[in-house]
Amino acid sequence: MSNLVTLAASVDGRPTLEQVDAMLAELRQMPRNQFVTELIDDLLDYRGLLDHRSKQAS
Repeated sequence: MSNLVTLAASVDGRPTLEQVDAMLAELRQMPRNQFVTELIDDLLDYRGLLDHRSKQAS
């Protein structure tokens, strides 16, 4: 959990695609409970938006 907190604290503004991927990698290693599952779901939704926007900009 401390790596996840460090990653989240290092974000200045909105997280980049790479930062979201790093957070998801940390969350995948954690035991699954409702809180972790909801965080993963929310980050995947946000990642989808970032990915969509990056493809539109290309």
